[in-house]
Amino acid sequence: MKKWLLKFAILFFCCIIGNLGKSQNNSDSTKVGYTRAKVGLFFKNTFDFRNSFAKIRYSIAAKNSDCLVLPKSCKNMKMTFVDSFNFFDTYKWSKGQPWGSFHPDFHHQYYGSNQIYVKDGILHLLNEYQPVTFNKNTKDSITIPYGTGLINSLNQKCFQYGYFAIRSKNPIGPATWPAFWLTGQKNWPPEIDIFEMYGKKNGKRIHRQTMTIHVGKTETRTKRMIVKSINLPKDTDQKFHIYACHWEPKKITFYTDGIKVKTIKLNKWMRQFYQEPMYLIVNNALDHEHLDALKDAPMPQDFQVDWIQVYQ
Repeated sequence: MKKWLLKFAILFFCCIIGNLGKSQNNSDSTKVGYTRAKVGLFFKNTFDFRNSFAKIRYSIAAKNSDCLVLPKSCKNMKMTFVDSFNFFDTYKWSKGQPWGSFHPDFHHQYYGSNQIYVKDGILHLLNEYQPVTFNKNTKDSITIPYGTGLINSLNQKCFQYGYFAIRSKNPIGPATWPAFWLTGQKNWPPEIDIFEMYGKKNGKRIHRQTMTIHVGKTETRTKRMIVKSINLPKDTDQKFHIYACHWEPKKITFYTDGIKVKTIKLNKWMRQFYQEPMYLIVNNALDHEHLDALKDAPMPQDFQVDWIQVYQ
């Protein structure tokens, strides 16, 4: 309790100082109002009063993991995007990340075409040990051990606000990291992680849904994220579930199997990062912090997607 009081006192002091120097920060909108917004960010991450009964609500509510049931707030929306994966539709998706075959800071995985296929109405995204050598330039080359499946909609379809849903059966095991998310068409942030499941060292955390939004800007040292989570039934690798979010100008609400589980309200400073279109990404990544645990783990791990739907 003393630590929380100390943190709050520091943030309150920063807020006062920030308001006194507000006129000096007008050159960058990400700075204006940031010190005041930090108080809200602190409370959103430290406390979860708004979502305090989410786990109970999910456990007792009538869940529907077979078909999408739109919440009342979305009843008047129309479907603007759907893929039931009867084949891999290049008019809807591209394979891999738009910016390259692998992340320049993480050389443990690449985004491979062999790790993506459609069969019997299901999209399969694999992660597996399949080393490939890439030429970084004319002199240097690098061998990356793991191939992972990732698709994105940047060149085909971007969205501004709406209800985004996926029906999937997730992989399980150490270091697994499946995700369904949106990120900015031109900038980062914004990013909405509708779900991420972290297998960690022993694979036991894979049934814990993590929901994250990213705000701020690296250059101005304002980059922050708000993270929420909920423990789901221990069958996310055996049964299809529906994960969704409703992105609105002033708040983002997350749903699992048709049940509202988390809500994050966007304060005035945060809203500026969620006013541009975003594109969809679905991927079956591997967590670089726990690669040692893969030595005895069965591979490949399969992330299966039944359908994706968007309403606006």
